[in-house]
Amino acid sequence: MTTILTVCAVTVSLAFVALAAQAILTLRQVRLTAKAVEYLALNADGKLTALDPVVSAVQAVAGGLSSGWFRAAQAVYGFFKK
Repeated sequence: MTTILTVCAVTVSLAFVALAAQAILTLRQVRLTAKAVEYLALNADGKLTALDPVVSAVQAVAGGLSSGWFRAAQAVYGFFKK
């Protein structure tokens, strides 16, 4: 009976050590990934700021599409299409 308990205790202890080691490795990888994401975010900030004129132009076109001139152009095209 004590041999079975000893085997079980050793097995549980080894499983706990293996899981703890895996948790440590996983947390280390998460830390490295977070550092990489932070680095990319800091570098992307300047590049995204450079895209502000493009975003403004797209917003102007979208505003024009919703304002009606695009619908008027579609209507004119529809007259000539028939």
